[in-house]
Amino acid sequence: MNRSQIPVSIFEHLQQPALVLDCEGRVVVWNDSMERYTGIPAGEIVGEGGYAHGKALFGERCPTLADCILECSDAGSNYRRVSHDSKGLLAGSRITPASGREILCTAAPLYDAAGRQVGAVETIRDVPDESSRAAEEQVRVLASALSAMVFTLDREGIFTRFFWSGAREMGIDPKTIVGETPRVLLPAEEAESLVGVARRVIEAGAVVSETRTFEWRGDQRSFEVTVHPLHDSAGRITAATGVAREITRDLLRDRALQEANRRSSLYLDLLGNDIYNTSMVAATIIEMLRERLAGEEAELAQRVKNTVEQGINVIKNVELLTTLNTHHVRLEPVDLDSIIHGQVRRYAGIDIRYTRESHMVWANPLLEHVISNLISNSIKFGGMKVRIDISVIETGDSVTLTVADTGIGIPDHLKPNIFDRFSREGKPASGSRGLGLHIVKTLANQYGGRVWAADRVPGKPEEGAAIKVILQKC
Repeated sequence: MNRSQIPVSIFEHLQQPALVLDCEGRVVVWNDSMERYTGIPAGEIVGEGGYAHGKALFGERCPTLADCILECSDAGSNYRRVSHDSKGLLAGSRITPASGREILCTAAPLYDAAGRQVGAVETIRDVPDESSRAAEEQVRVLASALSAMVFTLDREGIFTRFFWSGAREMGIDPKTIVGETPRVLLPAEEAESLVGVARRVIEAGAVVSETRTFEWRGDQRSFEVTVHPLHDSAGRITAATGVAREITRDLLRDRALQEANRRSSLYLDLLGNDIYNTSMVAATIIEMLRERLAGEEAELAQRVKNTVEQGINVIKNVELLTTLNTHHVRLEPVDLDSIIHGQVRRYAGIDIRYTRESHMVWANPLLEHVISNLISNSIKFGGMKVRIDISVIETGDSVTLTVADTGIGIPDHLKPNIFDRFSREGKPASGSRGLGLHIVKTLANQYGGRVWAADRVPGKPEEGAAIKVILQKC
């Protein structure tokens, strides 16, 4: 039968894979979709007979449903679920096709204008089994719950699936998106970008994530898009599937929060600076007054000065905590003895006992805050008459600093929590002693050491506390 008697152009432009046989079983049409489906170009198979098309589809020379039309035979063992009416045959394949997917075949006879049969046409498509329908329903439910776009793009950049619970609010019918390119949904530049991402994913097999901000439907919007490769049962990448989540409100909220934090930090810096300067002036005046006094009056002046310096220490701790949370600590050799001696001199009038001996440790100038907070903590809970003993012992590659006092001590059940700033509920932890010891722990950890609470007299917490800090020796 002459090829010209068959309306070839109709079948060559079908989106479904299609083949046409003449009455002798030779391939007359092998359309573009069939080329993509099988990977076999039309030039290699058009004009071939002897069931060559069967081999291209199923890997062996065998009759297909179109041959059954031509030969007026049953579909045979190669097919199942056969239905036969006046229009043709419909069947699912019993054997695995060359594509690795189960297929649904439809075949029908072709007639010329005089009503004579001139051949047969066969189209194929994937079988939508129950598991795939269930999976698609799960995707639809998840997309609805997440309020995100869930989509699949094929190699040509066409939507094969599209779910979005917010589509109706935007005046979009998801059903109209399937079968179209992203241009029907997005601005041209963004549509091309999404198609480009899908193609990169399909070609490279890698996951692509990016954030896109653009003008869409009258508003500036931002989307976080993640696209994954989609594999068939044989492991080949057939499409790209992705999730697009709108994050416009999240970004606006983050920017507002950052601005609020910036302003609050500025106000705190100004407030802290003013209080610090005022306290320093007060401490200087009190020191000048103390030098002019004697006896009990001089001692009272010293107590007032120490109280003012406790307030200064609180301001410095707040500033230091902000620094520790935003900056990386660089370690360098530090003379621990020099740091301790400098802090002991600051607390004149307090009974602090320390025997000087040089010890080099890995720390930085912030180490002075460890010493000052430990001394301040002893005064806070032991009073102005407290006695403080500071000792340093080297053991192997480490140095153990101990600050012991004759204050009220720390009960055993509170010892694990005294270095915590807050409990899990955001309230002061039971046993917590404020920012001072929390900063001691934070710095000790950053120096590669550790800290813990003990008794000044082992087993007798009521006779005073001892805070021990291990540092790395240089």
